Amino acid sequence: MIDILNSSADVLVEAGFTTTKVAVGNSCQALAFENATVLGFLFIYEDASRLMLEWNADADRVISAYQFGLRRAGLKAWNTYIVLLSSGAADYAQTVSMGTIEEDLAGTRKIARAGVNDIADLHAALLPLLALQSAPRLEAVNIADEIRQRTTELPSRTVDAFLSGADEAVVMQVLEETP
Repeated sequence: MIDILNSSADVLVEAGFTTTKVAVGNSCQALAFENATVLGFLFIYEDASRLMLEWNADADRVISAYQFGLRRAGLKAWNTYIVLLSSGAADYAQTVSMGTIEEDLAGTRKIARAGVNDIADLHAALLPLLALQSAPRLEAVNIADEIRQRTTELPSRTVDAFLSGADEAVVMQVLEETP
């Protein structure tokens, strides 16, 4: 299991954000993050039940505490996120409720995820904040050989006719002649 707060800071810094740990209320610690277009606050909960119970009050407290900074952010304030993460897994009802939290765009955008136990889970949870990932580079493929390998149900004469670049009528004729 990872330290979600520190690992989140590492992932966000690697993605070009600045991060700062901030205290919210008496016992809750959060991570403030910001880049050129997005800002937000990330909260960690021990389980999905706590997340569901406490997220709204925590979000209200942090927005209230940083309201003047958010107002100075201008247009960037439209891209304010509240990220709610839990290492504990969520049951079906909690998962549905987290979806409802994310669909509520009042005041801030929201990301709510449970079952964050490793870096892969954390990356998946923070994906809406991370830059687009590049597609993998694939080696060149001999398309004719690939087609021959994948068309084992067709007679080889028909496949050869198709790959030869023959007219469509010729390929159809070969296909009709094949038993």
